[in-house]
Amino acid sequence: MSQNRIDILERALKRQKAARKIAEKILEDKSRELYLIYEELKETNTKLEESLKEKSSELKGVFQNINDSYLIMDLSGNVLKMNDSAIDFFGYDISKDKLNVKKLIYPEDSDYSFKSFYKLYKTGSFSNYVARILTKKNEVKWVQINATLIYDKNNKKIAAQGIIRNITETKRTTELISEQKKELDVIIENSSLGIALIQQGEFIKTNSVFQNFLGYSEDEFLELTIKDISFKEDFQLSKKYLDKMDSGAIDNFVLDRRYKRKNGSILWVKANVNAVRDTFGAIKYQVVLVEDVTLKRERTLIIDMINDLAKSILGKDNIYEIAWEVTQKIAKYLGSKDCVIYLVNHKNNTLEQIASNFLKLDKKRIKKNIIPIGEGIAGNVAKFGKAVIVNDTSKDSRYIIEGERRFSEISVPIISEGKVIGVIDSEHIDKNHYRKEHLHTLENIASLVSMQLKSAINIRFRKKTEVKNKQLLSQLEKSNDELNEYAHIVSHDLKSPLRSIDALVSWVKTDNEGRLDEVTLANFKLIEETLQTMEDLISSVLEYSSSGTETNDKVKVDLNLIIDSLKKTLFIPDNICIQVVKKLPIVNGDTTKFKQLFQNLISNAIKFNNKDKGLIEIDFIEKTFLYQFSVKDNGIGIAEQFHDKIFKIFQSLNKRPDSTGIGLSIVKKIVNLYEGTIWLESEPELGTTFYFTIKK
Repeated sequence: MSQNRIDILERALKRQKAARKIAEKILEDKSRELYLIYEELKETNTKLEESLKEKSSELKGVFQNINDSYLIMDLSGNVLKMNDSAIDFFGYDISKDKLNVKKLIYPEDSDYSFKSFYKLYKTGSFSNYVARILTKKNEVKWVQINATLIYDKNNKKIAAQGIIRNITETKRTTELISEQKKELDVIIENSSLGIALIQQGEFIKTNSVFQNFLGYSEDEFLELTIKDISFKEDFQLSKKYLDKMDSGAIDNFVLDRRYKRKNGSILWVKANVNAVRDTFGAIKYQVVLVEDVTLKRERTLIIDMINDLAKSILGKDNIYEIAWEVTQKIAKYLGSKDCVIYLVNHKNNTLEQIASNFLKLDKKRIKKNIIPIGEGIAGNVAKFGKAVIVNDTSKDSRYIIEGERRFSEISVPIISEGKVIGVIDSEHIDKNHYRKEHLHTLENIASLVSMQLKSAINIRFRKKTEVKNKQLLSQLEKSNDELNEYAHIVSHDLKSPLRSIDALVSWVKTDNEGRLDEVTLANFKLIEETLQTMEDLISSVLEYSSSGTETNDKVKVDLNLIIDSLKKTLFIPDNICIQVVKKLPIVNGDTTKFKQLFQNLISNAIKFNNKDKGLIEIDFIEKTFLYQFSVKDNGIGIAEQFHDKIFKIFQSLNKRPDSTGIGLSIVKKIVNLYEGTIWLESEPELGTTFYFTIKK
């Protein structure tokens, strides 16, 4: 080996020795450092072990002495550890028997239990889990559980622990209280009384009846105080009793009082107020029971008022006196200074004021207050016959201001036989003064008054009519006498020239006998026929004018003799047969008029019969108060459109020389004279039947 090679190796060995010394130095330093750390950790570990032993001892004491049940289970539900309370509560001892929590689950709560355990596994805990469990003795218990998961040093889930509290008695008490509360709520809500719970004047709770009484919702009452629904004068009376209750002198009081409804109307109640006190005797709540006595109070007032009204108008037949009494009673009942009664004048289509509570009216000293029907609130009521309440007249365009404005108005029609005959109207200065109860009362009064008022109106009308009728009868008698006299004079004056013309024609024919040609003779014959027609027409007019005039002398008239007489005096062709179906009755009246009646009907049946064998049948039916006669023929008949026309004077459907068109008009006048009616049934070419009735 060369010297150079040896030198290189020596230098390398030298460097290696130096490096080893450095490494030994570093190792020595690190060893010393590790030893010091070890000693420090050893001391810390000793302290931790002592602390752990101390905490374990404390935990063991808590575990054993906790009042609630405590257990630890693995994640499969197997119970690993139980404290004494748990052993006593569940009845299981895991040192003797294995136990899985599934055995403790009440069957009906199993779904809920598994969901809760799943939540525990996922989130690591659950609180206030409430369910039923089964003990070893098969007893059902209610429990509340708070549970958490247990983790190992690697934060792995290894078990669960829970504190179980027995809440069976608490649950039963809660359920009992809840059940009693429900029962109490049902009783309160179904009570016919309004019930309110009040604390220091504020509403805490109200039942539906109380809410309906006053028109406020449950939430609205929570914003109100007892003062808000009380009248000032009534509240002072209540406060006197409330002060006694606050002082402990009384626990209950009852009084009649008013409440304000939401719509502004008044609710009269019988209020029963009861104090609920705490253990120190202070008032905790006030329970108010209210009974609605509005209708009862209204009925009493109404009955008293209507009785007074009925007594005051009984026997009165003067419309002004009746109306005066009515306005006085109504104004007092309504608490109004303004009440009037209007009477409907259908002829003028107006309302006329006939009475006012502040002014006694009569026909000699009457305040002329006329309202056209349809104008104003009262005018509208008269027009439509429907009662109204106006709570704020400033918002009603129908209101008519007379003097000062009154903000409330009530108006009710007085109806008789379906027709408005008057209006009761009242106004008040305040808004919302009138209520539905007032409306019903006034409608009842209007119904009562309508009979008395209608009777008074009828009496007044009858008196006026009697006076007018006397005047008319006097004028009619005079007119009839003048008319009859005039008819006879006219008849005589018209017939005289006709007879003179007839005589002259006869003289001309005699003086020129043998010298007149056939045409001239035919013209003379036509003149003679026309003169005869004129004379017959004048006689018929005279007969018509006197046919509707009743004679004072009524006798028994045998209609059979009338028909026999007519058979002898009338010209009856050989082809016409007159039959009386059964014996006719004896009636009261004038022989001449019954003769005129049957003569015209039989004559018409003869004239207008075109059959080879004409038949006229006379019959009757007896009814309770009248006789119904019929004259039937088989002649030419009458079309339906002419059934009314033929009874009019001078209306003849078939122009014949021997027909004046007056006969059936005379028949109708005679039938009307005996309070009967006349009609016909007919078909062209088949015949006609005239029916008429005569009152017995």
